[in-house]
Amino acid sequence: MGLEPIMKEAELCQAVAFDVFDTLLVRPFLKPTDLFGFMEKLYSAEGFASARVRAEKEARRKIRQEIDLDEIYSVLDEGFSFLKEKEIEWEIRLSRADSDALELYRKLRDEGKEIILVSDMYLPRSVIGEMLEKSGFTDYSSFYLSNELNLNKASGSVYGKILEEHPSVFMIGDNKKSDVDNARAAGLKAERWAPLKERYAATHKKETSFGRKNPEASLIVGIDMLMWQSSPDGGYWYSVAKRFGGPMVYSFANFVKVQSEGFDKVLFVSRDGYIPMLAYKEMGGENAEYIHCSRMLSTVLGGNNLSDRDSALVTLEYFRSKGLLKDAININDFDSARRYIAEHDDEVSKMVRDASDSYSRYARRITGRGRVLMADTTTMRYSSQRFLSDAAGVEMKGCYFAVTSQDGPEHVQFIDRSKQHLTWSYVNLAEFFFSSAEAPLADVTAEGPVFSDDVSEYERYREEIQPELEKGQMEYVRMIRDYLGRYTFDTKALDGWLDVLISYEKGNDPHRLSGMAWGVDKGHSDYRPLLFRAGQLPFAVKQTVAGFLKK
Repeated sequence: MGLEPIMKEAELCQAVAFDVFDTLLVRPFLKPTDLFGFMEKLYSAEGFASARVRAEKEARRKIRQEIDLDEIYSVLDEGFSFLKEKEIEWEIRLSRADSDALELYRKLRDEGKEIILVSDMYLPRSVIGEMLEKSGFTDYSSFYLSNELNLNKASGSVYGKILEEHPSVFMIGDNKKSDVDNARAAGLKAERWAPLKERYAATHKKETSFGRKNPEASLIVGIDMLMWQSSPDGGYWYSVAKRFGGPMVYSFANFVKVQSEGFDKVLFVSRDGYIPMLAYKEMGGENAEYIHCSRMLSTVLGGNNLSDRDSALVTLEYFRSKGLLKDAININDFDSARRYIAEHDDEVSKMVRDASDSYSRYARRITGRGRVLMADTTTMRYSSQRFLSDAAGVEMKGCYFAVTSQDGPEHVQFIDRSKQHLTWSYVNLAEFFFSSAEAPLADVTAEGPVFSDDVSEYERYREEIQPELEKGQMEYVRMIRDYLGRYTFDTKALDGWLDVLISYEKGNDPHRLSGMAWGVDKGHSDYRPLLFRAGQLPFAVKQTVAGFLKK
């Protein structure tokens, strides 16, 4: 029932009684017990979640039906005793007002209705009071708490006491039996309040289904639910970046921050190191630098391996763009490019050395000395890490959001995709969300980057939507930084959340992810769909085989 009908029903009663949890207060979980799974992971307390659920049931059986938190922990393994205060802390920290319920609450209060609270809950009155106050629920006259009265809504026993003290009461709550049927049976007027998770589920069926899988998925969806209520429509690109890019970059920034301890500098590699760098700084990360590098530059200046499928052609294109190798202007196929470079080895090698020296001056200026952690989104061959390490003259440890091959120099990764198959969409989505709006690099001289003038329609559109992509992800980071702190979402849960996004992206709309394309080659000339389609399978197989051959 909506606000106005409930207001009319309440007009005839002197007092209005509200259920507390899932009516006035919401938490970012689809099930209340998912909090215990969250705590188990956060505090490395293996077995806590199931033990905590069992302890509550056992305490109700052994001690009394309406137990309090102390009684629950009295039958819980002593090894988990330190989590009692943590549970209280997180209950307070995570609770939020259902903003629609808060509006109703304030309207009824301002109309002069006496406000009563009723809850079947094990938490102490002081804790629930703090949760209510910080969420804006104040000025209530009475609070009927089951663990104090040993009376409850579940049996209806509390309603007799309420009527003794308040003869005309209208009850509002989310549980049909406890809050409505039992209240009516006792002589109160009552109406059901549709909880936020039910209203969210009506338009987010896929998200809700995913959220039921485990506590981690429940948390991701619970946060999405809270954001949905607070900002239901921010535009497509803002929304998709906040909801799906946000959890990824927040987790990666936390991961980089942990890994950065002991390093003198954290080097974020262009272009898809840009948003992670912003998030890292937002999370309190220090000594961050942004360095321009690309697959094209690491190929041309980092070894010139002609066995690679397109390195020779990319090398020619690089030098031709600088007005050099004019006699090779009409060479546009791989085999001819290989032959040309082999025949002009001395000339090309000198050009490579000169360009490498110029880049090294730039890299050394950005990198400095000391221990360096190099952060990037995805790698198969670790080419940027190797190239930057050589160019700057320092050893670098790689720190990646995901790797598709483990056989590389010293590194850590948030997600290991080396044994996964057909993860094209996941890889591309991370790079898409994390990227800057910069045009592809044409060159990097000692003075700095030189950007290409030859920009594809996809790159131009990416630049157009960049403000919304950045705004959405950074708003998520700032919100969750204050909400969860240095928590990181489970990698499988993040992939599952991306599956929800991908399931919505059907068709080929040029203004959605479904129609976006992504440069897959070193020279940014071969653009393929951002999301994996069946027609890309031959190309994906070819890339995978190429990766194996490079090991």
